[in-house]
Amino acid sequence: MNASVSSIAPDRVVSTPPLDLGRLGTYLQVHAAGFRGLRQAERLVGGNSNPIWRLTADSGQYILRTQPAGQLLKSAHALDREFRILSALYGSAVPVPKLHVLCNELDVVGVQFYLMDFVDGVVHRHVGLPELPRERRADIYVAAIDNLVAIHRTDIDALGLRDFGRAGNYFERQLHRWTQQYRTAMPEGVAEMDELIGRLQTALPRAEHPTVLLHGDSRLDNLMFERDGDRVVAVLDWELSTLGHPLADLGQFLGVQELPADYLLPGLAGIDRAAAGLPDSAWMADRYLRAMQMDPRTDMRFYKAFAMFRQAAMSAGLRRRAALGTAVAESALLFGNTMDVFARTGLNTLESIP
Repeated sequence: MNASVSSIAPDRVVSTPPLDLGRLGTYLQVHAAGFRGLRQAERLVGGNSNPIWRLTADSGQYILRTQPAGQLLKSAHALDREFRILSALYGSAVPVPKLHVLCNELDVVGVQFYLMDFVDGVVHRHVGLPELPRERRADIYVAAIDNLVAIHRTDIDALGLRDFGRAGNYFERQLHRWTQQYRTAMPEGVAEMDELIGRLQTALPRAEHPTVLLHGDSRLDNLMFERDGDRVVAVLDWELSTLGHPLADLGQFLGVQELPADYLLPGLAGIDRAAAGLPDSAWMADRYLRAMQMDPRTDMRFYKAFAMFRQAAMSAGLRRRAALGTAVAESALLFGNTMDVFARTGLNTLESIP
């Protein structure tokens, strides 16, 4: 077998599990139907949380998603949950790749991993869509919002997902969970983050809400679109998926757009959206809320600010992992060291005009 490992990621990859392609190829030929002749593994751009590889084999191309090497936070990098949700959604109105095998045997590559089909498409990594002509940009956002509606309309009972998360008090539980994660990762605290937590605690929504399937990390760069088109061909990165309040996903999708345009995760703050051919936050929220038969006058500030709090807590975790040497990429430390940007954006969102 003429196998090789190469990297096409622009940053230095750290804490990715070493791939013994002979051992991996043998395992996949036995456990993944139709797989044969592993020849190459390429580490792909992205995957700060869980490394991703494109495998080239005699039987075709595939994606391998692995846990990072090293010590992991409790409940983090849960590829078995991701595998379950992708398996349930395959063939539904939500486009996801076909899965082949989940491996829990640590002697293969040292960590848990799963194999899925490679889907050909394009991921738009900048919310301003600079690579697209102005007249195409709004269509991408229409498709993204409509895809989010499709996720939230998923029949969780028909797909056997009723036990995939808990019903009720979603934001209260999530605020407690991520606050704990933040304090574990950064016990010294950050003033803006602590202020944001206090503000969110006093503004927790108490009204009853529908329980839907949540993607958990709803962002433009977690969608793969067809080349030269606006159709979503795959929804990626379901590690944080659960059941909960639908506006958590919408708040995440809209909240990251409030980040500074020059941040590591570029947002649209200060950008003239109309001039750039981009729909504004209110328009996107209105399209979603009407499609979900929810009140189009809903104030989205809490939901967007909550998304920024959670991103900040995740950044604290990345900083801890970078310090421990278990982060996947050098960018993890950069995110961890600038978690205050998320917290500040969350505070600014709460103080903005609805």
